[in-house]
Amino acid sequence: MKKVLVLGAGMVARPLVRYLLDRDFAITQGDIAVENAAAMIDGHPNGTAITLDISNDDELKKLISNHDLTVSLVPFQFHPLVARHCLDAGKPMVTASYVSDEMSAMHDEAVEKGVTLLNEIGVDPGIDHMSAMRVIDAVHAKGGSILSFRSYCGGLPAPEAMNNPFGYKFSWAPRGVMVASRNGASYLQHGLHVEIEPEMLFRDMHILHVDNVGEFEAYPNRDSLSYIDIYGIGQEIRTMFRGTLRNMGWCDTLHNFRKFGLLSLQEIPGGATTYVEMIRALSGCDENADVAVAVADKLGLCPKCQPVNNMSWLGFFEDRPLGDAETPLDALSVLMQERLAYADGERDMLVMKHQFVAIYPDGHREQLVSQMVDYGISGGDSSMARTVSLPVAIAVRMILEETITAKGVLRPITSDIYNPVLDELEELGIVCEEKIEIIEPGSV
Repeated sequence: MKKVLVLGAGMVARPLVRYLLDRDFAITQGDIAVENAAAMIDGHPNGTAITLDISNDDELKKLISNHDLTVSLVPFQFHPLVARHCLDAGKPMVTASYVSDEMSAMHDEAVEKGVTLLNEIGVDPGIDHMSAMRVIDAVHAKGGSILSFRSYCGGLPAPEAMNNPFGYKFSWAPRGVMVASRNGASYLQHGLHVEIEPEMLFRDMHILHVDNVGEFEAYPNRDSLSYIDIYGIGQEIRTMFRGTLRNMGWCDTLHNFRKFGLLSLQEIPGGATTYVEMIRALSGCDENADVAVAVADKLGLCPKCQPVNNMSWLGFFEDRPLGDAETPLDALSVLMQERLAYADGERDMLVMKHQFVAIYPDGHREQLVSQMVDYGISGGDSSMARTVSLPVAIAVRMILEETITAKGVLRPITSDIYNPVLDELEELGIVCEEKIEIIEPGSV
């Protein structure tokens, strides 16, 4: 029986653990809160829950050495540490997170040692890469070229669970989402390199229609340019854009939250000990001022506008202790965790849409669309959990069964990985639907 070490028992881990247990793998799952791991193991005879201290280097090294493969679901900054121990032990690793520069630097050593370090095999990144490469490789196989590629993804509440003014709920750790909101972005638009500074991220927004679901705000997701070479389309592409989807109003609210200072990682100003004191310190008003008016004045907005109303709705204007929050972003994350959580039985929704324009040797052009809309299971696993962790689980099985044999720091962008993973996901009800339209010459 192959032994798999799963590091982390967060919001997306359960489908991975249950998939592997149901297929007769022995699972050791570690988490700082061992009760979370125990709940996922749920008494299965092939599972063991342990307390994990990721900072205990000797214990981590021993755990990795004693297992056939390690899955890293811990915070992203620890993945290179886990990968280093896997390299030293000659054991493979799988994670859903992006390839960092530190991880990428291990590629040659991993190839030399014959170790597989598979990254970006979740949903975004993950299913987005795999479904995109299936289309790109099919176009190339017919002699065509990709002129334009726009890719969008968003984890959102299902329509019936849309019952808060943000149009959003967290199926992922709120702090991670907020930290990502501090990033800038870059992309290619009609041959021009566009660079978006972090403070303008939520102003570079457009509206995207998704069939059978509706309209969404779309804003750029990190560095789209790096994927031009990863996808092998550097000689042909004119537009390359990867975007995040949210419901209407999110971008204006987050832009103004950032402008006000709520995404700051600096120490909470003015020695504030309550939420309203922090807001007064950030707005520069005294204790007698109307706090909503003071916030609106600093932002140059109406006191009844959505960003100010959303700040009030979260609880920022309340005389409530800040607790352990050390930065405004920490304080924001605490309130979002409380107010934007899914209630029991509520479903989430994962929306993904790719738009391609391809040109072929005879001069005709096609618009190709690949779309996935997946819903969580009421009373069961969220769509975010399923779409993140089931690709990881399938890849773990394939590595241990030696159907994935490539070595080095990998992404799921080759057909030996993406075809079987996408095929099995379809059997599990996670489906990317594709359609093709002939378009007029000159379209990009």
